[in-house]
Amino acid sequence: MIKEKYITHISIISIGLCVCIIAGYLLFNTSNEKNALDISQPKYIDKLFTKDEVNEIDIIVNEKDWENLLKNAMDEDYIMGDIKINGEKFSSVGIRAKGNSSLKMVASDDTTDRYSLKIDFHEYIKNQTYYGLEKLALNNCISDATYMKEYLSYKMFKEMNIATPACSYAHIKINGQEWGLYLAVEVMEESFVERYFGSISGNLYKPESIEAGGNPQPMTKNKDEIKNQMNKNPQENNIDNKPKPNSGKGGTNLVYNGDDLSNYYGIFDNATFNTTNKKDNQKVVEMIKNLNEGTNLEEYLDVDEILRYFAVNTFLVNLDSYAGNLKHNYYLYEQNGIFQILPWDLNLSFGGYEIRSGQSAINFPIDRPVSDTMENSPLTSKLLEVEEYKEIYHKYLNTIVTKYIESGKYEADINRIHNLIAQYVKNDPTAFYTYEEYKNSLPILTQFGKDRAKSIIAQLNGEQPSTSYGTIETNVNLSLLGTMGGQGGKGPQDKENIHSENKSPMKDQLTNNKNMLNPETMEKESKPENIIPNRKPRNGFEQNSIKKQTLIIIAICCLLLFMGLMFVVNFNRRKYK
Repeated sequence: MIKEKYITHISIISIGLCVCIIAGYLLFNTSNEKNALDISQPKYIDKLFTKDEVNEIDIIVNEKDWENLLKNAMDEDYIMGDIKINGEKFSSVGIRAKGNSSLKMVASDDTTDRYSLKIDFHEYIKNQTYYGLEKLALNNCISDATYMKEYLSYKMFKEMNIATPACSYAHIKINGQEWGLYLAVEVMEESFVERYFGSISGNLYKPESIEAGGNPQPMTKNKDEIKNQMNKNPQENNIDNKPKPNSGKGGTNLVYNGDDLSNYYGIFDNATFNTTNKKDNQKVVEMIKNLNEGTNLEEYLDVDEILRYFAVNTFLVNLDSYAGNLKHNYYLYEQNGIFQILPWDLNLSFGGYEIRSGQSAINFPIDRPVSDTMENSPLTSKLLEVEEYKEIYHKYLNTIVTKYIESGKYEADINRIHNLIAQYVKNDPTAFYTYEEYKNSLPILTQFGKDRAKSIIAQLNGEQPSTSYGTIETNVNLSLLGTMGGQGGKGPQDKENIHSENKSPMKDQLTNNKNMLNPETMEKESKPENIIPNRKPRNGFEQNSIKKQTLIIIAICCLLLFMGLMFVVNFNRRKYK
């Protein structure tokens, strides 16, 4: 029998243990959120990725090496050169062409050499970085008359508290000669993961099948040969919701295909970290199996984050992603067995890929938000099968509409960016679109946001179908925004491939929209963003909701704590009676 004098001590210790369990669990369970909000940001964020400046980047290379890069861009081999970023020089960096379908498009076009580029700061000098940044992508804004689709898309993901690569505009020169206005984007590697998640203890994958962007073709150095290859794989204009032959190849669709790791080569062959091992890969397969069975979803998935991702992706009608047939241009991040999905390569958002018309883009269904089949898209379908998750997803869609579109923030961002880049666009010597095409695209971009918001609200309210295309009227003309394969007045354009909606004179379209962006308004300062620098918090809309199991564990611990206190009180009463 325990002596009475020890009972109080035992009770106090027990209560203390309960408190420690609660505190420890909360600290562990919220570590990702805390790291995302509190960790200090690397210097390259403030030096390169500011929203109020266009960076000056001068690439200095041997002329013969540069000509060789342009001639053999499809090989994606690095050449050595120097780079000046806002006047600061970094020597012996790696420079190469980058891209998938966009790379082939430029390679097949005799009128341009405007390739997207990748800069690797430590390709030739070990451990060299740009203030902590290992690699930098310079995107050429192909298929984007607005120069803004990718920038705005990343901004919307970031606003919804998704780990998103930093980006900013860059005025590029090659050996001191004008080259053009590009979008500089943080490559998602160690520095990206560390600044969002506090460490690189997790695993990052960029799912990609060898057939993404079309059937695999042998590398060629002749632009005519590449052009012939491209013409064999024209973009599909109609969404038939049938899996294409290359849909989800190598496990990129996250459909369970047994436990054999080789069935998921499209994921594992594209692991970002060289520390990722077989045990890590097995976690992916285990997640995929449970996802497809619809079991234990919150044990394997950051459900709330994934719902936020798909809310943004659905609003943007971004089908050059997991939501499309190619099942690429997304990252999977795993930490402690929990997976998130992260965005990448957004220049074909705003209905720029696999959509037949502006009418289809505006009325894209929110509860069937894929161009592939739902069965072939389990990361979407299995979550939306759960009514509770669908309601949360709908809540986030409504948040985007009310907090970003209807608030005027979206239009203010377009105005602000125009004020920032207009002169650079006007003087861009390698642009895919003329300055007139750029200016004419902005009212359409603004209208896209407004009409898409209108459609989503109607779908949420049951006034329009949410699993099939609705009937909201729009005058949005996707060809004026830029779509897959379109390069405007400075690039080849197949006039026979203009969709039926675009056959009416473009003058009528422009006349209808000429007052949507008042030139006087375009010159005014836009409203300041409601985001605190350095991401404190990085969520412009809402913070993560507490998971259900967290609340259950807290409740159990509180109950134990209460029982312990009652025991002490009752014991003392009996003792002194």
